[in-house]
Amino acid sequence: MNPILVMALKDLRLLFRDKLGAFFIIGFPILMGLFFGLVMGSPTSSVSQGKMKIAVVDLDQSETSSKWVSFMAKHESIELEELDFDTARESVRKGGRVAMLVLKKGFGETAGVFWREPPTIQVGVDPSRAMEAAMLQGMVMEGIGQLAGQRMMDSSSMNDMIARSRADLVADETISAGNRLLLNTFFASLEKMQNSIGALQADSDESSAGSLGAGGFEFANIESIDVSRKIDPKSQAAQLPRLKSRWDISFPQAMMWGVLGCVAGFAVSIARERTQGTMTRLQIAPITRSQVLLGKALACFLSVVLVVVFMVGLGVFLGMRPGNYLTLAFAALCVAICFTGIMMIMANLGKTEESVNGAGWAINMVMAMVGGAMIPVMFMPQFMQGLSYLSPIKWGILAIEGAVWRDFDFAEMMLPCGILLATGVIGVVVGTTILTKE
Repeated sequence: MNPILVMALKDLRLLFRDKLGAFFIIGFPILMGLFFGLVMGSPTSSVSQGKMKIAVVDLDQSETSSKWVSFMAKHESIELEELDFDTARESVRKGGRVAMLVLKKGFGETAGVFWREPPTIQVGVDPSRAMEAAMLQGMVMEGIGQLAGQRMMDSSSMNDMIARSRADLVADETISAGNRLLLNTFFASLEKMQNSIGALQADSDESSAGSLGAGGFEFANIESIDVSRKIDPKSQAAQLPRLKSRWDISFPQAMMWGVLGCVAGFAVSIARERTQGTMTRLQIAPITRSQVLLGKALACFLSVVLVVVFMVGLGVFLGMRPGNYLTLAFAALCVAICFTGIMMIMANLGKTEESVNGAGWAINMVMAMVGGAMIPVMFMPQFMQGLSYLSPIKWGILAIEGAVWRDFDFAEMMLPCGILLATGVIGVVVGTTILTKE
């Protein structure tokens, strides 16, 4: 049997005799995949975005419109900013804000006044945020209700409004005598009610206004504004609908934890054999040091492939449906070559098992955090997404996801797989050269 294969099989047997080491290569990735999959829930569910960023355009610039804007700004689910129309629309179109609200001229004259024609509020919503659009309309009506309640409690303002309405009634000759009498009677009753409220207001606290507004006069015309935009195919909004199951994201992440366990385990085994003199004893055997090291590289390569195959099998059992098994096999081979090379470099990080283990896992954790093994790259802030390009983990996950749910063809697989292959080949050559010269 080939000496390299003999060394590889020997190392694999030793690796899986260590129950704790085997757990971190197989058991721990399973736990990570299940945990993240259960946390994510359904891939079609809405991803929490915190407060909705809303732009408001106040064309009325009245005291009433300012009050309504302040009501909306106090809502715990909204982050409001006043902008001009063009800036607001562009921010929604580019995805910077969920929606824009426009208060037209004359809003303050009729908002919250139930006997007059309701005001028109223009709403422009990002087309990819349909669920937030329905919530926002409810918040708009709630704000109008609060405004109506406050206006009812403000006797002077309401009396002025009644007086203006009576003047409009006198000036409007198109109203019949019967309707004119009816409206005059209504305004007289309304004035009496306002006077009664004014007398009672001295004995009431501010909570009375809130309780009246809770019932609210939810009268407003919602008019849509077209803010259509072409969604970036790399954006979160474009990618999430392509997921077939919750495991499509969690299991590629989990595979990387198993891969990192293989890398750390074999790097430490090389350091152990150096410190315990095993490498020296092997020199009297009919095998070269290069064959010993290539045997270890082959063992690491095979263990990574086994981890990926096992995790894919478990994922398929749970509901993951890879789009192309051929490209998935290619991705698995590229990941195995890449991290075998990283293992060979990692084995040179120290002279003892402790130093290699400590330095190796420190590097592994940084690669995992930046590369998306903890939080998927699509959910990271923009600057973190830029840093992720430096991590081999990012390219490994991207290659596997490309075969599982991103529907990459071989041309699209070339970028992540090319980077993985280049990293692996360089790592094997450099690591083997350094270890052979020692």
